[in-house]
Amino acid sequence: MASISTFPALHLPFPNSSPVPRRSFSLPSSTNFTLSAASFRHSPVQGRSLPRFLKQVRAVEEDASVPELGVETEASSPSPSDPPAVTVPVSPSDVLTMFFQAEGTLNESAIPSVTEALEQTEGITGLKVQVNEGIASVVLTKQTTIQSTGVASSLIETIQGAGFKLQTLNLSFEDEEEVFV
Repeated sequence: MASISTFPALHLPFPNSSPVPRRSFSLPSSTNFTLSAASFRHSPVQGRSLPRFLKQVRAVEEDASVPELGVETEASSPSPSDPPAVTVPVSPSDVLTMFFQAEGTLNESAIPSVTEALEQTEGITGLKVQVNEGIASVVLTKQTTIQSTGVASSLIETIQGAGFKLQTLNLSFEDEEEVFV
């Protein structure tokens, strides 16, 4: 299970005359992602300890072993004892609908090329590419699964490759799970 950790504020022990402003890092409260606790391992960097205000942190998956730093690991060549890849069917509860809205700039003459590039992508519905008052927008929905990775980034690469210059991206997801009453 992958995890994300956030810290309420970054406090550095530097004088206030530092040219770098102090900022805090936080996720917006409307984020639709589930955050879970992570397993962390703290260790010194091969014989040197880090300054007191810095710690080396490695995030790992639950129930995964982490090799010690400085220990050589075996080459990642496949061995006969490695199990073959397993294909798991997608259950209906894993299906998501992604709502994709990108805004930016685009020449009106490039609208057909962006539209054509996106129409070749499987699972896209409700496609609308338009330019209003100098602001271009691409709006679509796409069927995807929880296991799929890189879906939004591949759509971004597609529209940028067709001439769209991205400024704002809004993504939201809807679970296709049926509700029993």
